[in-house]
Amino acid sequence: MKLKNLWIITMMVSSLFLIAMCSVEAETITDGTGDVSSINSNEDAVIITYSPEIDVDNLDLIQATYTQKGAQATVSLQVVGSIENRGKIFDPNSADMNINTVGYTFQLITSQETYVIEYANETCQLSYSEVLQNLTTSDFSVVEGTLTVSFTLASAEETYTSLDVSSALTKINFSAFEDPSSEPDLENAFILLSDVAPNPPLMIYDAYASNIGSIGENIQFNGSLVPLTGEPPYTYHWDFGDQSSLTQQNPTHTYTKAGVYTYNFTVTDNGGATASQSGTITISAEGGGGGNSLSTQMILFLAILLIVIVIGVVVIVWIIRR
Repeated sequence: MKLKNLWIITMMVSSLFLIAMCSVEAETITDGTGDVSSINSNEDAVIITYSPEIDVDNLDLIQATYTQKGAQATVSLQVVGSIENRGKIFDPNSADMNINTVGYTFQLITSQETYVIEYANETCQLSYSEVLQNLTTSDFSVVEGTLTVSFTLASAEETYTSLDVSSALTKINFSAFEDPSSEPDLENAFILLSDVAPNPPLMIYDAYASNIGSIGENIQFNGSLVPLTGEPPYTYHWDFGDQSSLTQQNPTHTYTKAGVYTYNFTVTDNGGATASQSGTITISAEGGGGGNSLSTQMILFLAILLIVIVIGVVVIVWIIRR
């Protein structure tokens, strides 16, 4: 009887062990479409739907997944269009620094390691800790708009923490900087189109205007976001501190009274998240573009009035002398 009980316990423990070994850990990340950003040399991000450089759908992420079975991990990402093969994985030791690459990147964080998997033009590279490994074609596959990569974790005991994925067209033409006698064409020398999932929390990069201004002056206000944060499309709201507001990203505003005003810039993303930033501006009674325009008009009016008076007096004198 004791042997039978021992056998049953052994079988139960073995079964639990096998279940644990065969259990699959899975995670899925979704991403809204239409949020590919163009980032210029000033680090401003603009949502785009078209680019002459690439079919934007080939960068527009839909979702990413992670599965783990023992020490075997598999990551995948999917785009609206197709996985595009162009260029190569960036090599800082390469003599050719000009870049024209479409790349797809995973960053997997587990309880023990941070793994980075980069794919570009039918090549795939895995890096973590001191390891840099070129994966073989049996480790990854591309089927239309889906890229799947499998690799072995450093330990089967690792557990999932987070997964971030990105797609990017990176185009850098260093030859644009070779002629010191001319200004480099930054617009064409540096092109970065990208999408990330999940999007980092919405963050404002800056909201600013001149510190001083004048009554009647058209004052430029500028607001910008940290690239690739939040869920586009965005809505904007400026409160100028004088009971007036506008919903443009970069509006102009005219104050009608002197004083110190606190303005506030608020952005709301498609998921309902908001971010705000404030500043102050001092408005004086004199000076400024609008004030100058008003003074000019007043001077012109007085000059015309004076001419009319002079002509009237001359006419009256002439009539009297007759």
